[in-house]
Amino acid sequence: MYSFLRRPAWILSHLLIALLVAVLIGLGFWQRDRWFEERERQQAIELTGEREPVAYGTAVDPALAPAEVDPEVRFTRVELTGTYDTDAEVAVLNRSQAGRPGAWILTPLVMDDGTAAPVVRGWIPYDPFADTPPFPEAAPPPGEVTVVGSLQPTQERGSFGATDATDGELDALSRVDVGRFAQQLPYDLGPAWVLVEQQAPPQPGDLPQSVSLAGEDPSQNFSYMMQWWIFAAIAAGGYPLVLRGVARHRLRDREDDPDAGDTGGSGPRVPGSSPSEERPVASEV
Repeated sequence: MYSFLRRPAWILSHLLIALLVAVLIGLGFWQRDRWFEERERQQAIELTGEREPVAYGTAVDPALAPAEVDPEVRFTRVELTGTYDTDAEVAVLNRSQAGRPGAWILTPLVMDDGTAAPVVRGWIPYDPFADTPPFPEAAPPPGEVTVVGSLQPTQERGSFGATDATDGELDALSRVDVGRFAQQLPYDLGPAWVLVEQQAPPQPGDLPQSVSLAGEDPSQNFSYMMQWWIFAAIAAGGYPLVLRGVARHRLRDREDDPDAGDTGGSGPRVPGSSPSEERPVASEV
């Protein structure tokens, strides 16, 4: 009854279903990893948000290269005081907020010792073909400011993404690449950047808007994980039922037409005739 399963077309069907199930299971595990990552991210943000800020130079060694910064410093709350050098600020491209396209403003905060820390002051709507820094509509308070923020390691290009020019002075960066930003500054720049949480004196005006590093709701990834695995279970469990239905259908055809064999059909018949009436006609001599 199931001999048809060994035919090439059906073998190809088995392989495609097996591949589909494997892909669905893999997507479920990918969402599972994302769920763990987002959950750990949220926990890290909550834990560090409850701690008192430490000095920038205490949290990260200013002598380190950006690539040498320990990833564990992420989300450490730091405090630093200095003056914004808006003439040196750049836009960090392709940063949306509330569904609107825009950019982050990355500005050096020059401290008393002459060194600076890269600070993301917030988000602004940005047209790369029209807007260039500095951004008067998002100018920081004049003079010395004290910033409390979340410490972040430099961002690196992954397998995909835009590549910034390696030389020259850029008005915009594709990511918060601390090393590339430092190349166009006349003073030493700290190896990790800071996302502003609080600032005194406060920012005048509505821009830039504050940026949150909180990720997606982890429960969303959990839902996606379960969906992919449910789809995999449906495919893995439903395919044998389909094969069983095909086998029963073929068996009924064979019972109706014993001469059909396992051809998957009874062949052409004369309209209005039954299997018993289909007999070869002897030639008349």
